[in-house]
Amino acid sequence: MLEGDCKSCLKETAQNNIKLLRLGQRTTCPELYALPRGAEKVHGEFVSSLNAGDWGFILVRGYNGAGKSVYIKYLEHIANAYGYAINHVEVDSELIKQYGAPKYFSLQMFNTIRLPDGEMLLYKILRDEKFRDKLHTIVEKNFADFDFYSSALAQILLLATDNSSENKGQRNNAVSWLKGEPKYVMELRDMGVFDKTMKSILDVPTSKLLYSMKDLIQHLGCKGLLVSVDEIEKAGELPVIKGRETLSVIRDLINILTSEDSLPIKRGTMKGLFIAYAISTFYLGYSGVIEVEGVDFRAQADQYGKPKVTIQEMPRLSTMLRDSGAMISADFGSIEDIKSIAAKIIPCYSFTNSRNISLTADELAKQSFEITNDFLARSNVMTMIRILDKV
Repeated sequence: MLEGDCKSCLKETAQNNIKLLRLGQRTTCPELYALPRGAEKVHGEFVSSLNAGDWGFILVRGYNGAGKSVYIKYLEHIANAYGYAINHVEVDSELIKQYGAPKYFSLQMFNTIRLPDGEMLLYKILRDEKFRDKLHTIVEKNFADFDFYSSALAQILLLATDNSSENKGQRNNAVSWLKGEPKYVMELRDMGVFDKTMKSILDVPTSKLLYSMKDLIQHLGCKGLLVSVDEIEKAGELPVIKGRETLSVIRDLINILTSEDSLPIKRGTMKGLFIAYAISTFYLGYSGVIEVEGVDFRAQADQYGKPKVTIQEMPRLSTMLRDSGAMISADFGSIEDIKSIAAKIIPCYSFTNSRNISLTADELAKQSFEITNDFLARSNVMTMIRILDKV
């Protein structure tokens, strides 16, 4: 179910993938991802938990260009095939400066949810009347559960999915609220929201929003929800207060899975919730979360830039990440890993250009490594494409 044939995709898609690889950009095609050999055990355990509908956490680390984001996309592909909704968040330092971390994450936790059919939840609410009817019935039937997490969100969801003609104006206001557009106290009162601090979805605590969304998508028939947060190292680039806010939200999301006091654990609703974090090896090392033999992360600050905020400033987060048994490295560690990606690239390149490639995966990997002299995925992939261009 999870593996396919490179030639089963459209030629135009394959051509675009090769263009992306040539530029060193990531592609979401699962057929063009090669799992590093050292990552197989932890990856296999996480995927098994996904398949079983259990719950889990995975921390993805790697150097710049190693393929952390590509692995996250690969993981999302697997989860999607198993029937999970995907909530993909990339830390955006500019938007966090604008909104503040809690509001930014709350907005992303709703606006980026992609259902197993590939459609975004918010877009489907806007465009699909039958879907709105289905969602309205779910929210109405389980209103007490959603109200328990956030009475404001529960009421807004009820209005945003009400197709009755007399409710059109209120539905538009409710959708506006879901988009993060603040409402006046009188507008909130008209919609049945009596907490004047809940001006928009930005004001719903991120954890409460996540509980609600996880329950909602499971009522829709999804197996669960995978929340992936990429480029967490950008928290270190933010001003100190904003950076600490960001790491605090990151910590709280893990607490949902690990704390005995979290609401999902108390209510027995953990199953189906998975969280994946991607953090650069440098940021983890500079923060003292990991150690790599022979590497002085402090000395690397000249190359990567000295973080303004480190994970150590959030002791609970630092401890959880350091002691995590679910840490996976996206780094290639041997020529065998390069051979694995070469074996993926050759058939795609051949299909794209409608010609046979005389080089074997072993030969392509060897030539690439002789040029790059390292195992970094991005540089080797770009080099392989240039080699094939000349064959």
